[in-house]
Amino acid sequence: MLLLKLAIISCILVVAPSVATTTHAATYYVAIAGNNSNPGTNASPWRTVAYAVSRMGAGDTTYVNGGVYNEGVIAFRTSGTQSAPIKLLRAPGQFPIISCRSPASGVYPMIVLQNRSGSRYPIGWITIEGFEIRNCHDGIKFYSLRDSTIRGNWIHHSRGNGIFGYGTRILIDRNKINNNGSPTTGSHGLYASGSYFTITNNLIYGNEKYGIQLNGSSTSFYDPSKHAGPEYAHSYNWTIANNTFAYERIASGIVIWGSTCSNARIENNIFYENGVSSSSSGAQGINFISTSCRGIVIRNNLAYASGSGATRFLGSGATAGVHYTQSGNIVNTVAPRFINAPATAPSSPNFALASGSPAINMGLSLSATSTSYLNIPRPQQSYYDIGAYEYRLSSAQLAAPTSLQNAN
Repeated sequence: MLLLKLAIISCILVVAPSVATTTHAATYYVAIAGNNSNPGTNASPWRTVAYAVSRMGAGDTTYVNGGVYNEGVIAFRTSGTQSAPIKLLRAPGQFPIISCRSPASGVYPMIVLQNRSGSRYPIGWITIEGFEIRNCHDGIKFYSLRDSTIRGNWIHHSRGNGIFGYGTRILIDRNKINNNGSPTTGSHGLYASGSYFTITNNLIYGNEKYGIQLNGSSTSFYDPSKHAGPEYAHSYNWTIANNTFAYERIASGIVIWGSTCSNARIENNIFYENGVSSSSSGAQGINFISTSCRGIVIRNNLAYASGSGATRFLGSGATAGVHYTQSGNIVNTVAPRFINAPATAPSSPNFALASGSPAINMGLSLSATSTSYLNIPRPQQSYYDIGAYEYRLSSAQLAAPTSLQNAN
């Protein structure tokens, strides 16, 4: 009898924790006509995105309706889980705009993801999808972020970086990231450190400095008081594929910096007229700074510059065959033939591929980019195309959208 009682008690102790951690997912709504004193239902939505984010826990989803939301700091402080992620999404058929207020008293408006216990604790399993994010300090900033997705957003005119932070296993897909930074702040389209970043199908253009800064420098070396683990600091195993980089003002599309950037794969990208204010000897495609990491693979990219700014595909700060290998790249032989992207940036460029583009059918088949910027399956013809778009044999291609609102 005693053995039976002990067995029952043992079973209770094993089962009890799983009962205590059961997640009850909720769905919330935000609308311009809402009120934060409402319950956050579809019929009685909340008013601000910041309030909704502060209320969400593991498994929760918030849908945001159309309109302009003048927000301060939108802070994710709670982590989702693999089976119960947190999702901040635009409502179907809507296009919400997060327009950051001016900074006040040292508070810089932005979307920030940081564990409430501090940056050395991880936060993760969070998705942000379908927003225009404008006029922020940094558009989206994260600390020790893991297993999260930033998809289908239009991030522009940040005073600092469009996306900025450190993490591991981050997907950044199908975003438009443009005109971030300024002559005062410098800054980039995307500046990050950490491991296993996947950056695909994005339009990255017109930013003050680099389109992407792959930061593997000594300043990002693992610090246990700052990072949740070394994989959040050391920048290895990145995939940068099927993006279009254009018109970055004083720098190249990508910079690979430091000694912890090994095994990056840079494939199927278009680099076009970057380094607008640089000398012709500068790199407009991929630059290297103090690069001593190994195993960088650069394949099947298309790079073209007319000569009004930087013209080189690759910078001189790394050695071919030692730090990187390259193959299948199309360099300065023919322009990519976009629908509307002349040598000088127009007010609303359209980077969809026109008939006869040398990018058509010239890409590698990559599982990471099986759909394009417009969420169209690849390939549409025999092989993947290079760049964020996939060419379609129809008149619809001529009407390709010029804003994220129409693209999604």
